[in-house]
Amino acid sequence: MSAYANHLNTEDMRFRNLMFNGKVLIPKEKIRDIYYQFNENYNLRNRLSATREALLKILNRKVHVEMKKKWVEEAVQNLSREEIMQMHQDGGEEILNADKEFNFLARRIVIKAFRRVQRQIVRNHFLSINNQFVHMLRSVPQILALDQYGIDSDTWKQDIEATIGRLKEGRLSLADATAYIYLYDLMTGKRGEKDIRYLFIDEVQDYSAFQLAFLKFSFPRAKFTLLGDLNQAIFTHENSRKLLGELSNMFPADKTRVVQLTKSYRSTEQITNFTKHILTNGEEIVPFNRQGELPKISIAAGIDDAVERVKTQAEENLAEHETTAIIGKTLKECRQLSGKLAEVGVRSTLIRTENQRLVKGIIIVPSYLAKGLEFDSVIMWDASRACYPDERDRQLVYTICTRAMHRLTIVANKKLSPIFETVPKQEYQLA
Repeated sequence: MSAYANHLNTEDMRFRNLMFNGKVLIPKEKIRDIYYQFNENYNLRNRLSATREALLKILNRKVHVEMKKKWVEEAVQNLSREEIMQMHQDGGEEILNADKEFNFLARRIVIKAFRRVQRQIVRNHFLSINNQFVHMLRSVPQILALDQYGIDSDTWKQDIEATIGRLKEGRLSLADATAYIYLYDLMTGKRGEKDIRYLFIDEVQDYSAFQLAFLKFSFPRAKFTLLGDLNQAIFTHENSRKLLGELSNMFPADKTRVVQLTKSYRSTEQITNFTKHILTNGEEIVPFNRQGELPKISIAAGIDDAVERVKTQAEENLAEHETTAIIGKTLKECRQLSGKLAEVGVRSTLIRTENQRLVKGIIIVPSYLAKGLEFDSVIMWDASRACYPDERDRQLVYTICTRAMHRLTIVANKKLSPIFETVPKQEYQLA
């Protein structure tokens, strides 16, 4: 992306027409000519600043031309006495000559009407960031050898078409968002917030290396403290394993310190021993010496049986703990479970958003909202082969199970997920 931005210094910057009253006031071709009339000693920041100045001068020259238009004459004739007096007061002038009076009022009206265009110029709205972003994506095969990253050109083209479709709907994927903002910052010559000296990032395992590099670009003078558990990556999955290595290329080794904390204090020793076996490539975890019961795995004969088992377990949990959390994979599955529990007379609270207050009793939480939380009792809903079929969900399953402090129950429909095959049988009880 940095290489692409350097290329924009000579060609391919995308622009938009500046419009006024539904018509083109300054065409994008004119803006492009202005932008590239400055010599190559101009960087993107200076080139953009010079273009803004030139466009504002053009806008000022167009005031006199616009004053002669019929709509302006009508606007002057429709002015009330109060409006005329206000214009004179704002302009600090009192004019007795009729022609000069008309020109004065016409000029004030046009300048006011041009304010929207003026704001567009000052705010760089003549740049076409959406078109530029798509052009950048299409240019990647000329900048990088895609096959070195295991990507073929057809796959890349399909992804770009999907991105274009989202942009037309006013949407942007999380993965694209950082690249989009970084490109805009490069185009406009932003150099980052230099007053920020310390940056603390929690849950770092759910950031990509690109996002962290962008934060480093955005806060160039800041010292970073990055905190997280690579075993709990939900949004970055396999990339989390590479994150430490990528960070070592981002920060100088002689100024970086890595501290690994391996002792777990949240869960009982039994839950910790159970969950660490879920991680085939996880870091070594040392349990805290707090004793409790073995985690329970319950395999139901069907969905109704599974709901009944959840009901029984939740009621047992509530007899001992104020809150029990039922954690499902997605919000859709949690909604369905909430409805089925209501049918069998179980009151529960469905957590739909990150800022929703956690209440006492039975709460149902989608997995992506449970991260960072902890509960006395946890029931993992539908830990079946159909719901968690392969290795891609291993870290997600680990994250769900490690939310439990004292009691962990895993309910599966018909067939248990193969992810649990790595856990020795002596580490849990079958129900």
